[in-house]
Amino acid sequence: MNVAIVMQKPIHQAKTRLKNWLSLDERIGLVQSMLFDVLSTLASVSCIDVLGIVTNDPKAIILAGQFDFHIFYEKEVQGMNKAIKFAVDALPDNIEQLLILPADIPLISDFEVNNLLQMVRKAPVTVIPCRKGTGTNGLVLSPPGVINTAFGVNSKEKHCLMATTAGLNYSIFHSFSLSHDIDTVEDLLLLKTMGEGTKTREYLERYQIFDKLLTGKVTL
Repeated sequence: MNVAIVMQKPIHQAKTRLKNWLSLDERIGLVQSMLFDVLSTLASVSCIDVLGIVTNDPKAIILAGQFDFHIFYEKEVQGMNKAIKFAVDALPDNIEQLLILPADIPLISDFEVNNLLQMVRKAPVTVIPCRKGTGTNGLVLSPPGVINTAFGVNSKEKHCLMATTAGLNYSIFHSFSLSHDIDTVEDLLLLKTMGEGTKTREYLERYQIFDKLLTGKVTL
């Protein structure tokens, strides 16, 4: 069986790097829109047998319920790696492959996700780098607990080293849609030209956030 889990911290705590540009309400709307894009896309990938989200955010839980995602409820937020360990420990033994993704990749493509899971089937560790090439935007682990995770600074190198140390082969899967997480103003502006059809771009346009960013009107 294939499982995909999405990692979502409390929505009101997300995207603090944009706090000088977007109000709290705008950031909340942005995060909810990105989560919708990720959940709805994963729900359309036929080769995924079980969908899950790790969160304790009420808004995220309600949205995930619309797409029949299993809720891995975090009683206490302890960071991404501990949250993943919590979810992995809760999975049944018959899970062959686990895809771990963040919630802030609104350009996610069902075509690329399907290709990823088909191409790396039963590979022990597959690392999906961020577009800068130093971080990790996703992992495929087969089986789910084959290595621990090390999301954070220079996580791509750390995940590769952990696989090598464990005597495992690993692969690097370069994906345009999965590598574009949203953290900065430049990331947001990229959606103006590349986010057609996403709820995230629709939200940014509806509330004229692109205009605000382009004119440099900072929210304090």
